[in-house]
Amino acid sequence: MPAGKNAPRTERNAQAKEAPELEKKTAPGPDEADCAENGEEEQGKLRKLLEEARSDAEGYRDEAARAKADFYNYRTRVERDRARDRALAAEGAADALIPVLDNLDRTLQAVPDKESPLYKGVSMVQRQFFAALQNLGLEVIGTDGRFDPSLHEAVMVVDTEEASDDGKVLEELHRGYKLGDKVLRAAQVKIGRKK
Repeated sequence: MPAGKNAPRTERNAQAKEAPELEKKTAPGPDEADCAENGEEEQGKLRKLLEEARSDAEGYRDEAARAKADFYNYRTRVERDRARDRALAAEGAADALIPVLDNLDRTLQAVPDKESPLYKGVSMVQRQFFAALQNLGLEVIGTDGRFDPSLHEAVMVVDTEEASDDGKVLEELHRGYKLGDKVLRAAQVKIGRKK
């Protein structure tokens, strides 16, 4: 009797048990094996490509970081060079113009009448000229207080009775100037010395 729907149950159960065993005994066909092998090969290629892409990305990231650092260093160097060039230009201009300011001061000292139009005119020019130099960063070196050899040049020493005048600047003989931290011309001063 054929094993159909009407076949006894035992026969159908026996056929159902044999079917999985038959499937186990039959090996996959050549197409399935090739597909499995090709799939593993494709995965290997994809993994290799992924690793290469990661390696390239890391290299590009390193190059970008180096380029960023180089640009930052370049920008810092350019800013530092510009500041140095501005300072050198200001120093050169101030060095060249300080003697003109000195001559204006001498002219004011030589005019006897402080109410004359000549004195007032030269005084106005002197103030404007000095203001322009101050805009460059020029400062007058102070001479109040103790003698400082980094800012003052002692051209006269006067004996004094007062202990408080020992080493003190007593009089400014010639004005000194500095630009930033650099002394362009030290102030020439008279200092006191205790006997």
